[in-house]
Amino acid sequence: YTANLPGTLKNLALAGGDSVYHESSTPGGYTFEGHSTNASTLSKISSRNWDFVVLQQQSQMPSFPPGQVASQTYPFAEILVDSIKSNYTCSEPVFFMTWGRRDGDQSNCAGYPPLCTFEGMNARLRQSYLEMGADNDATVAPCGAAWHQMSLDNNTFWSGLYSGDGSHPSAWGTYLNACVFYATIFRKSPVGIPFYSNIGQQDAEDLQQLAEDIVLDSLSNWYIGHQDVVSNATYNYEDGFTINFDGSSED
Repeated sequence: YTANLPGTLKNLALAGGDSVYHESSTPGGYTFEGHSTNASTLSKISSRNWDFVVLQQQSQMPSFPPGQVASQTYPFAEILVDSIKSNYTCSEPVFFMTWGRRDGDQSNCAGYPPLCTFEGMNARLRQSYLEMGADNDATVAPCGAAWHQMSLDNNTFWSGLYSGDGSHPSAWGTYLNACVFYATIFRKSPVGIPFYSNIGQQDAEDLQQLAEDIVLDSLSNWYIGHQDVVSNATYNYEDGFTINFDGSSED
């Protein structure tokens, strides 16, 4: 909810000729375990037949050691996906791959050295979110991958994606996330959409291009489209008047 990501995505989509209706359940610092029994979260999931339901774990937890993630995150991710699919089979769960803190997670660095840097924390987040996508037959919105690429391309610009706490996104970080979600959900490039939020046209266009490069060049990496309907239907003529159809399609 920081810097109004859902509203930024909605405005970006509208400027691109698309529409987004959204609701959120985002108590600060909440975990998947908390969401799995939260009445507001479960009520929103069941309130309508959603096209997509976005799931974001508390920002540190997927970066913890694999055994800890396996016990404290993965089971509750599965519970939430089950709730989503039980409400509406065609809803697509989307895991929100977040990003490492600018200076790593210094509060947990001593106990788990990969967390001492942005790169190490970000890599763990990427791995965990991709595993959640694969294990739950779900899509992943690769925001963290986009942040990592910006850290390689332009370290100064990357630093500006953060707000003052070095963890939450600035307006620039939120705009990049919105572009990633737009490309993930609509499978269209945000490049050229005339909505720049409050960050200036040039910066917005740079972030649009980054989102296109990360998402649309590698759809299979993020399991985007993995549940598309595949038509395997066949037919044959039995005689001059009868046609037999075999509608063995997938999804």
